[in-house]
Amino acid sequence: MFELLLKYRPVVFETGRFVWAAQGWQVAVAVALALAAAAALLVALRRHRLTTPQRIALGLLRATALALVTAALLRPALLVSTALAQRNVLGILLDDSQSMRIADAGPLTRGATLEQLFGADAPVVRELAERFQLRFFRFGATAARRGPADSLRFEGERTDLAAALDHARRDLAALPLAGLVLVSDGADNADTALTASLLSLAAARIPVHTIAIGAERFPNDLELSRVEAPRTALKGSSVLVEALIRQQGGGRDSVDLVVEDGGQRLATRRLALPGDGGVASVRLPVPLETAGFHTLTVRVPARPQETVSRNNERKVLVSVVDRAEDVLYYEGEPRPEFAFLRRAVREDRQLRLVGLQRTAENKYLRLGVKDSLDLVAGFPRTREELFRYRGVVLGSVEASAFTVDQLRMLVEFVSRRGGGLLALGGRRAFGEGGYANTPLDEVLPVRLDQPRDSAWFRELRVAVTPAGMTHPAIRLAADDAASARRWDSLPPVTSVNRVGEPRPGATVLLAGTDTAGRGTQPVLIYQRYGRGRSAALAIQDAWLWRMHADVPLEDTRHQTAMRQLLRWLTADVPERAEFVTLTSQVGQGEPIGFEVEVHDAGWQPVNGARVKARVTAPSGASEEAILELAPGTDGLYRGTAPTREAGEYSIDALAISGDDSLVVEPAFVRVGDVGREYFGAEMRAAVLRRIADETGGRSYTPATVSSLPRDVVYTERGITRTEQLDLWDMPIVFLLLLGLLSAEWGLRRRWGLA
Repeated sequence: MFELLLKYRPVVFETGRFVWAAQGWQVAVAVALALAAAAALLVALRRHRLTTPQRIALGLLRATALALVTAALLRPALLVSTALAQRNVLGILLDDSQSMRIADAGPLTRGATLEQLFGADAPVVRELAERFQLRFFRFGATAARRGPADSLRFEGERTDLAAALDHARRDLAALPLAGLVLVSDGADNADTALTASLLSLAAARIPVHTIAIGAERFPNDLELSRVEAPRTALKGSSVLVEALIRQQGGGRDSVDLVVEDGGQRLATRRLALPGDGGVASVRLPVPLETAGFHTLTVRVPARPQETVSRNNERKVLVSVVDRAEDVLYYEGEPRPEFAFLRRAVREDRQLRLVGLQRTAENKYLRLGVKDSLDLVAGFPRTREELFRYRGVVLGSVEASAFTVDQLRMLVEFVSRRGGGLLALGGRRAFGEGGYANTPLDEVLPVRLDQPRDSAWFRELRVAVTPAGMTHPAIRLAADDAASARRWDSLPPVTSVNRVGEPRPGATVLLAGTDTAGRGTQPVLIYQRYGRGRSAALAIQDAWLWRMHADVPLEDTRHQTAMRQLLRWLTADVPERAEFVTLTSQVGQGEPIGFEVEVHDAGWQPVNGARVKARVTAPSGASEEAILELAPGTDGLYRGTAPTREAGEYSIDALAISGDDSLVVEPAFVRVGDVGREYFGAEMRAAVLRRIADETGGRSYTPATVSSLPRDVVYTERGITRTEQLDLWDMPIVFLLLLGLLSAEWGLRRRWGLA
């Protein structure tokens, strides 16, 4: 209809430049005729007895018709640039990635639809070949020229649109390139940003026309959008696996989330689905009892007639280490908590609790120290001495027992070193111990701006909060409900600390209800602070969970809770040299990229270190990589290693700084088909529209692609000619003129003037 009324296709008006084609004498004649006609109109309107509204109506209709005729006499036109037939090259990029195997828009897969539209004998290709010399490319993670006999296999394990466009632009740079045609679902999953590529195309005035293949929403699909787990864990610990499940289509039914290791089921959680378009988040503790490298498979079963089943499963890699973590426990006064906390972790080979108890002024009881001179002067006074530990527990010890430098060291221990800090309740702890407005104030996960009250005392019955139901630090049974019941049945404990509200972002795992009916208060709270975490256990006698008369002798809930709390506190605490960025899964043939961060004993970044890594393939073959200092970043070294076979690769690294040699904890990378093409695989219409809009191209679908051969000839790129297309003889001009004159005649007839 647009072309019928306006004579030309919409693309002509979008690309053309409007001009008036009349010559000088033609303009003069047109203006003279217009003035004469206007004068005649005024005379005619005065000859008749008409009301003012009637004169205005007739005058507007006649004047509009007169203006339309005058404009036509001035010969309006469009100047358009068109490509000369067979003198220009058109690049056609075909998506050859695995996501094109998805059947989401009818009986055909995306790949079959692509081949139907751009196969050798397709009508669109024949029409394009009549006008251009065609150059075909196939692309996935990389792009390559495609010969006439090549067939698409749709095996690419990654889609990199920016790399494909850059490759085609460079490959055709020496030819008269009229433009590029990108046929894809737009599901870009590469790390490369599109912006730089689009700016280069726009600067070279190369239009990219996009054809979107696939559906923007799947009719029936469950996807594990994200799965996260700690990279390392202590032997015998439970790691918290966090999963995000996205649903499209379907109802609000339930599904099992399963975690397996080598075919052995470790944990299962039944969860309710959120319904069409919703996202469900689930946290599942997974026990890991043996040291070594573990590949955890997290999955949800596929539903009947699910669009994509490959996105129902993800793998995460966890390295379970068998080592003892050093934790410093500083207690300011003799009390049972000191002894019972040490007893709770005494049998745990993965925890070494070093006890420091103040017995008198400048006198200390030291337990579990490695050397006779360790902590002889009390709490560490240097960063090197403090930062040897991975966790610090502060008992009932007042803030004035520390110097300002020691308090600042504790802040840096958490924020910079990434250690864990646990503050226990007591008459010299929290606000009662004078920590408000000290450097350590903001590190603690509860506000200390409450009035001091030496008579404050509460007996609390502790219960698990919803956030604590699945948290591995306080899990007392395999089942959530059973764990909550075990906490509920513990005897009451007491608090002498008037703690305030949790800080923004803090999480309450345990809450206490006053047995006298005076409300509730948080008992166990934690927050992330810088690179580490801090927690507060705001009770003074957790040891009652072991020694209360109602607790059986064989009851181990206190030991279990304390061990798990300290294990969690020291989990993921960084080493002086460690891998900080490492892609845990890459496709075969893709390089492994990694970064190592190096610190000295005072946790200052080291720039002059020599860092090398050894990458061992599944076959046992190894290759050494030298890491270079990353520009503009202190203490960060980067390196890459190639992959030639599928399987698990191990990476060991060594950092040497002067006489200091630091062995980096080994890391593992899984190489193979990681299935990334099936995650977030919906057709990305917005991405494809952006490519077309920012380069001056147009967007199409399989239903509208038949107009591509007629549209793509209008380009300013390549060998072109400029055409002048007249607009004065458009059918809509005649129809408007006829309508105006008919309306004017109809009014005159109605008013008795005709």
